[in-house]
Amino acid sequence: MKQTTATILILIMLAFGSINAYEFDIGRQYGLGGAVLLSSPMATDMLSCPTGMLNRNEVIFEAGYQRKFELADLDKIYAAAGYRYRNLSAIIGFSQFGKDNYYMEQLVKTALSYTYSHLTAAVIVDGMQVNVGEDERKATLRAASVGLAAGVNYEKYHLGFMIDIINHPKLAETLEGEKSIYHIYGEVEGISRFSVAGHIALEENQKPMASFGQYIRLIDNDALFWGISRNPLTYGGGLDIKYGNYGLVYAVSYHPELGVTHNVTLNISTGRLLY
Repeated sequence: MKQTTATILILIMLAFGSINAYEFDIGRQYGLGGAVLLSSPMATDMLSCPTGMLNRNEVIFEAGYQRKFELADLDKIYAAAGYRYRNLSAIIGFSQFGKDNYYMEQLVKTALSYTYSHLTAAVIVDGMQVNVGEDERKATLRAASVGLAAGVNYEKYHLGFMIDIINHPKLAETLEGEKSIYHIYGEVEGISRFSVAGHIALEENQKPMASFGQYIRLIDNDALFWGISRNPLTYGGGLDIKYGNYGLVYAVSYHPELGVTHNVTLNISTGRLLY
C-alpha cells in the first residue's frame, strides 16, 4: 500500500507539476477547468483570485470534500470563509490532503483585499505543512509564501492578475525554492444567462497552463457548468443548485490518464436572495 500510494503521488506531481503547490484548486473551479467566477465568487474562488466581487457586509462560507482520481488515499477536505466590510474583504481557508500514516499535506491560505470603485488590490499569505512517514520516522516540513493581486470589475467584464509565491519558500533547506507563479483570470458575463471564464498560469521552466469554462444559469439561478484545461489536459463539468442563501455544488474533472476527480461543496452566501 505504501509503495502504491507513493507511486500515485509521484504520478500526480509529474502530471500537475509544481504549478499547484500552494493553490486552492478545489470546489466549483475544478469543473470549470481551473477558471473562477469573479462576478459571483464562492469562498474558494476568492482564495484563488481575491479580486472577485463581494457585496458590502456579505458573508460567504464553503466546506467540501474531494476524491482525486477515485482513490481514497488522495481524499481532500477543505473549508473557507470570507467577509466584506465596507471596502475591505478578508478570506481564510484550510485544506488537508492525504493520510497521516504516510503523507499528509495541510494548507492554510488567507487574503486581504481593498476595493475602490471598480479596482481591487489584495495581499495573499499561504502556510503549508507536510508530514511524511510514520511514527518515529515521520518528518514535518513547513513553509510560507506571499502573493499580490490586482483586478478590475467593470459592468459585465472582470479581470484579475496575481503574482503568487514571490518570496520563493523552501519546505527544506536541501530543496529548491518554489518559483513565482503568474496568474491571469478573466470573466465576461453574456447578454443572456451565462458567463464565460478563463485562466492562464505561467511559471518559470513550466509549460503555460490555460483553461476555459462556461457557466450556464438555469431556472431559479441553478446552473450547469463545464470547462477544459491544458497542461495537463482535463475536462470538467458540474451542477450548482441554489436555494436562498444556500448552495450545493457538484464538480467533476476527468484526466485521460489518471481518471476522474469528484468535488462536493456546501456553501452559504448572505449576498444571495431567495427567489
